[in-house]
Amino acid sequence: MKKLWLKIGLSFFILFFIVMVIVGFFSGELMKSVYLHMKENQLQDDAKILLTTTKLEDVDLDQNADKIQSDLKPLEDKIDARITVIDQSGDVIADTKEDPHSLGSHMNRPEVQEVLEQGEEVGIATRKSSTLGYSMLYVAVPITHNGVTDGVLRISISLESVEKAVHQLWLSLTLIFGLALIFIGFISAVIARRITRPVNEIIDVSMDLANHRYYSRITGKTNGELQDLSLSVNQLAQSLEKQMQEIELNQQRLNGIVQNLVSGVMLIDQRKLIVMTNPMMEQIIGEKGLTGKAYYEVLKSFALTQLVDQCLEKKTFQQEEITIYFPRELILDANVSPILSKTGNITGVILLLHDITEIRRLENVRSEFVANVSHELKTPVTALKGFAETLLDGAMYDEALLKKFLTIIKEESDRLHRLIMDILELSRIEQKHVSMNMEQVDVEDVVITTMDTVSSMALEKRIQLVPPNLASPVIIQAERDRLQQILINLLSNAIVYTPQDGTVSVDVTENEANGTIAITVTDNGIGIPVKDIDRIFERFYRVDRARSRHSGGTGLGLSIVKHIVESCGGQIQVESIEGSGTTFTVILPK
Repeated sequence: MKKLWLKIGLSFFILFFIVMVIVGFFSGELMKSVYLHMKENQLQDDAKILLTTTKLEDVDLDQNADKIQSDLKPLEDKIDARITVIDQSGDVIADTKEDPHSLGSHMNRPEVQEVLEQGEEVGIATRKSSTLGYSMLYVAVPITHNGVTDGVLRISISLESVEKAVHQLWLSLTLIFGLALIFIGFISAVIARRITRPVNEIIDVSMDLANHRYYSRITGKTNGELQDLSLSVNQLAQSLEKQMQEIELNQQRLNGIVQNLVSGVMLIDQRKLIVMTNPMMEQIIGEKGLTGKAYYEVLKSFALTQLVDQCLEKKTFQQEEITIYFPRELILDANVSPILSKTGNITGVILLLHDITEIRRLENVRSEFVANVSHELKTPVTALKGFAETLLDGAMYDEALLKKFLTIIKEESDRLHRLIMDILELSRIEQKHVSMNMEQVDVEDVVITTMDTVSSMALEKRIQLVPPNLASPVIIQAERDRLQQILINLLSNAIVYTPQDGTVSVDVTENEANGTIAITVTDNGIGIPVKDIDRIFERFYRVDRARSRHSGGTGLGLSIVKHIVESCGGQIQVESIEGSGTTFTVILPK
């Protein structure tokens, strides 16, 4: 593409070239005409002078033909012109170049006709001479005798010199015009560049703005309308830059919100192609790089696909709770909203997926918890009510029966108290309302103290308690009571689920690499079935309900242990072989 200055410069140059060619042509023709006119006047004057000097008007042309020829013959070498004398009938009387008798009649010559037949004072003609073979200029004047035209004196010159002069004139004009055109071309280029420089800068800035380079500005100095245009473009660029900054800021904010939403977001256009998704949507779908794909190829749920189809068809908001099974089982609150144009046409839809799996699980846990608490409270309350009614019906007067029933009522009351206290303790731990009084604790000392606490339970079943054998004390930063509460629950469970004459051992290992300790409680009891291992930390869940209820357990011990360990930044693991025993490992940071 040619530059603007070159186009303008070429336009100026071509315009000047055409004007100068036209002016040159007419100037040349005018000068040629003037030159010929001057020659004609000169020949006319020469002819009149020749009439006077030769006294042709005083003699009879036909009778003095030889004398006239002899008088004119010497002039052949003196003047560079051809002189011809023609009588009234058109016959040549004398000629300085040719033999007059061989020339024939000249009555048909235009210059002769103008004088003899038309009575003009001068006859002029230009033509190629039939006798000489080149172009000639002829000027004829009348020869009058006693007021009557008796003949014609014609002087002719070759136009070769005229043509050479005209040719030289054209060469001179061409040279002058050529130099003028070179100068004009240079000036045109300079002027065009000066004119187009601000225009080019405006074009460059406009192209920068079109290519999103909004920082570009016009810096060149201009005046007049170009200055107003430059100011307008700069104001436009400044306004666009400010608007784009605001748009980019809003886009960043919107992207930040969408990308960090805990809900999955998917934008689908009217062609049913996915335009945008956020990380949570990719996590729910279990696939990345969703943009550009059809939504029905990505959504692996017929219910979800049908919901989007209904929104596209009805152009109304759709909401439904949907369960998907791939890539994992999730319960989703699906919301599909249409995007409508001003004319009411649908341009796309927004699909929002809220993962409510945990909410539904917690609702189920809450329902189970209420049911379990009701059941657990119902048993001791029913026993208390039954034995109290029995005593009131008369059994209270039997001292032995009274003592037996009161003992049972006390045991059920203790069980009810333990249940309520465990529920309150678990509630405080879950809500993180338990304050930790951290101190330096000797783990081995806590283990031995806890074994002494449960020794009576072990003694009843003749179960051997094996303490850890440590080469050096293991000290951690923890709360002694919470650590002891963990060990009491684990040791109590181990004793309950270990048959008589069994063994329960505690071991403590220290990992210096990651700064943790591991406390393991191992028994050789009945073990835990594989199907129950994932649920043993749930509230009120018992592997052997008959044995646990008989032992007075609440079913909350392991759940309390898990929450205490996790609140301390640790973790608990379990390994068990049914019929061979169980090992609980508590890992705590030092």
